[in-house]
Amino acid sequence: MCLIRKRVVFLFILCLYCILFLALILYWMYTEHRNVDTDNTSNKLLASVKREQLPISYSVKRIPVEIWGKASLSLYLWQHILKGPLNSIHNGLMKFGNLTLNSFEFSFKNGGGYIQTTVPENVQYLVLVLNGRSPNKVKHAKEWLEYLKRLKQLKKVCLVLLGSEQCENDWILSYMGSRGGKVDVAFLVYDSPLVDNKEIFQWPLGVAEYRGFPDFGKNSIDLLNKRPFIGNFVGTVYKNSSRESMVNLIKRKKWTDKILLIEREEWIPNETVESRQQYIEALQSSDLTLSPAGMNTECYRIYEALALGSVPVVEDIVTPGKCAREAPAPLRLLKQLRAPVIWLSDWANLSTVLHIQQKLSFREITNRRIKAVNWYINFKKLMKRQFLEVLSIKFDD
Repeated sequence: MCLIRKRVVFLFILCLYCILFLALILYWMYTEHRNVDTDNTSNKLLASVKREQLPISYSVKRIPVEIWGKASLSLYLWQHILKGPLNSIHNGLMKFGNLTLNSFEFSFKNGGGYIQTTVPENVQYLVLVLNGRSPNKVKHAKEWLEYLKRLKQLKKVCLVLLGSEQCENDWILSYMGSRGGKVDVAFLVYDSPLVDNKEIFQWPLGVAEYRGFPDFGKNSIDLLNKRPFIGNFVGTVYKNSSRESMVNLIKRKKWTDKILLIEREEWIPNETVESRQQYIEALQSSDLTLSPAGMNTECYRIYEALALGSVPVVEDIVTPGKCAREAPAPLRLLKQLRAPVIWLSDWANLSTVLHIQQKLSFREITNRRIKAVNWYINFKKLMKRQFLEVLSIKFDD
């Protein structure tokens, strides 16, 4: 009897262990299933959060802008400032290119083949580049501005104008939007009093694209080797002008071994390949480029010299006419941006400039060349940024 009792107790205890073991197994399976569900839910939630944090891709609204160039200044804008490509057909009568910058899709047109009957009539946004230097050029410019009234879909207009060297540009006011005209904003060359940086902005003269002056890359310029001349002057010498006084001073002082002089008595509108190369070599072989005032203090030579690392020595005088006379004029754009230029109020002081130049070490000279080239590269980038920013504001519907 005692044996039977022991066996019953043993079986009872064994059953309890089995029940406990089975309960532990069931509990483990239940908790694991919950953990898997929880992990899946967490992973799904995390993936959802990550998707929400991804940048949303928006379709950028592009504004199609036509650039019609009826002045060589348009080539400076297109190739040197905006860095746009240029193609040509019909022996150069039609030059064109396309470029996307920021929110703009630019379509450039230049050349005698583009006239009022060959440009697109459905243009909505337009940059019109015109020449207003002389009465004949103003007459032609007005014809284009009057033509704008016939473009039914035209919404916004930007005018880039090569103005009068005497700053006689009041004729454009009747075409400005503030006076009821079609032009929303204008960029104007020279120190015009009309510049208010609201509706009319100043634009640089730049290099002489009409004579084929290239857009030099920094790596294509020799900035580190010795140059044979201290300075140079290549240009037209007008009678009874400061240019004539400067040239006479150089000859009288017998500086022609230091300063390369290539004179001409009459202005030549178109360079030959040989004369252009001669001019470029003169800039590249000199550390200083003498820039006496012509019809205006601002001239192509200043920008061309900076492009090649030859520091301009600029006659700091206001020429006759209606241009701004108060400081920082003349050349207020270059002065405001601290161009690496030597300002000279009287050519009688040229001897001081040459004396200082000869005292410089070769390292100082090369550093100054590099500074000039870098400044000009950054200047073009700044003009590009300003142009695009103004268009973004003025062309905003």
